[in-house]
Amino acid sequence: MHHVVYRPGRGVAIAALLIACIVALPAYAAPRPAGIADGVIVAPDGGFALAPDAPPAPAAFGNAGRFGSFVSDAVMYQSVFDTLRVTYETRLPRGSQAALDVRASADGVHWTPWVVDLASGATAQFNRPARYAQYRIRLLATDETPSLHSLRLTPIRSTPSFTAFENEPPPVAPTFTVHATRLGLVGRRTANGHRIAQRDHFVALPCVCVLSSRGGNEYMVRITYKDRSVVAPVYDVGPWNTRDNYWDPQEQRYFSDLRQGWPQDHAAFFDGHNKGRAQHGRVRFPTAIDIADGIWWDDFGIKGDRAVVDVTFLWMGRDPLEQSDQPQPSPETPPADASIAPTPGDTPPADASGDAEQSAGE
Repeated sequence: MHHVVYRPGRGVAIAALLIACIVALPAYAAPRPAGIADGVIVAPDGGFALAPDAPPAPAAFGNAGRFGSFVSDAVMYQSVFDTLRVTYETRLPRGSQAALDVRASADGVHWTPWVVDLASGATAQFNRPARYAQYRIRLLATDETPSLHSLRLTPIRSTPSFTAFENEPPPVAPTFTVHATRLGLVGRRTANGHRIAQRDHFVALPCVCVLSSRGGNEYMVRITYKDRSVVAPVYDVGPWNTRDNYWDPQEQRYFSDLRQGWPQDHAAFFDGHNKGRAQHGRVRFPTAIDIADGIWWDDFGIKGDRAVVDVTFLWMGRDPLEQSDQPQPSPETPPADASIAPTPGDTPPADASGDAEQSAGE
């Protein structure tokens, strides 16, 4: 399914205060859900099971066992909502996992980030009213097959206390300077099911909450290296974490003790955060974005497998290049690591991020 860049606006932020009426709208429980199934069998009664021939899990999810996902088509509701309650049942044999994520949209085109790993009975709140919802199911197994069924999404109506000025332009998307690595891994599959081609054009970020659908561009970044700049979709997760939304304000981050724009793996490497460890092991070199070879080599001409780049998170606002006639604040720059040249044991392989991920888990 094809989407465009999400550009939320604080002006149309509904001026923030939404008074929930706590009126449940009709729940969605389609008899046979429509969407994109990848390694998942969709039953006529609306259940989901991991296929026996599902592909191996991507690096972001451990490289072990079978992995499958289902991304639903957009579900339209008759009334506006800002909260979704999810309920479902699972069958989880030993060594298996199931995860449910949801997101929302006012128009079925521009989407919020995913709210991930929702337990049955949990609610997902969105910071603007919506009329569309979408859900994503992720199933993983090392032996017997897991399943998820009886899924229901119940929206809760919300009434704005007042309406903001709808004509106010959205903010400029934030930009941060981070360490990056070349992704490589040609022929392998990304977390959204994309098969990596030679000299491909996409990136990986360390949060499943901004993973685009396969072939989609719901979440895009602008990467700038020296005097060159490229826009690319987010097709993979990693390399060091799967839940580090470091681009969000501090109070919205999973790592809420870290400031906005400071990735957890950077904090682990430079500051000793979490005793120097990230989700995938001890951080031997900082990298908060993986960049596919076509961008790394052809667009940027970078020598080696590591670099420092500026990253703009385009689903959060307007592209700053649209504001080229206005002065822009300089992005915050991480410490240089030139003085910490890796030892032979620390050197990332040619396919830096993915292989680093596999060897990082200690």
